Amino acid sequence: MSEKNLQTSDKTQSKFFNLGATSHVGNIRLSNQDEYGATPTMVAVADGMGGHNGGEIAAEIAIAVITSANEFQSNEELAQLVQKANESIKARAEENVNLSGMGTTLCALSQICIKNTSARIGAVNVGDSRIYIFADNQLHQISIDHSVVQNLIDSGQINEIEAKSHPNRNLITRSLGTQEAVEVDSWEIEAITGDRYLLCTDGLTNELSDSEIAKILQEQNDPQLAADNLIQAALTNGGSDNVTAVVLDIVLGEEQTKQRNFHFELQKFLDQRSLKPAQRDRSNKLKMILNKMKMSKVSEI
Repeated sequence: MSEKNLQTSDKTQSKFFNLGATSHVGNIRLSNQDEYGATPTMVAVADGMGGHNGGEIAAEIAIAVITSANEFQSNEELAQLVQKANESIKARAEENVNLSGMGTTLCALSQICIKNTSARIGAVNVGDSRIYIFADNQLHQISIDHSVVQNLIDSGQINEIEAKSHPNRNLITRSLGTQEAVEVDSWEIEAITGDRYLLCTDGLTNELSDSEIAKILQEQNDPQLAADNLIQAALTNGGSDNVTAVVLDIVLGEEQTKQRNFHFELQKFLDQRSLKPAQRDRSNKLKMILNKMKMSKVSEI
């Protein structure tokens, strides 16, 4: 299997987690536009937009920017770096007309370093690469796809089975490098020793069901072998796209003392300063409408 394995180095040695990562071009594509990176406190995965000029470059920039920081004090700091990646990709595209329109997804997990608090993890996502947690022998998707089919599922127009074969299943609605300002989805999660996380591109989730992913994560204790087995299974099932899997096991977290709730609170971060005045006005009006809707719901209770 021709693959880009994450090389073990001083930079990626971590006291917080054990890591395994693999990326493969797939059975059809000629180049691999997926990228991944790691520091001692964080991991990230990016999927350059297929069919767009410079997708590989956009993914490389996103990973370089997001892994440039040593630690984060809050989820907001992590989200701000995602927005910086967006600006960096746009700036690079403006320098070279051949790179116009390039973009990428990005998902990342990072240790949140706050003194005198329980061990915390920050998670961020833009696009349809995914973040999962595997805990108590169950797989839970943390991130929410920013895609056309996810919007159709949310609105009840199609179900998840129909989404697998929908003609617009590869169209995403949010990405880095294609918008003036990008809204970043974010979650803060308690780090529990023994929890396993998976970050992956849609080349994996388009080929494997959640149950198939869970089976491999459960059967293989070593995170590198788990990542390798996920990639091999995706290739066996078709491998129609680039495919990347990063498996992360928490080794320095809190002890589990109570029943877990795997419904994580979503926070959204948008840098208003990056918006043009007209866009900022529309964003503020939308927030006012949403706030009125929330107040209306509360008054009805």
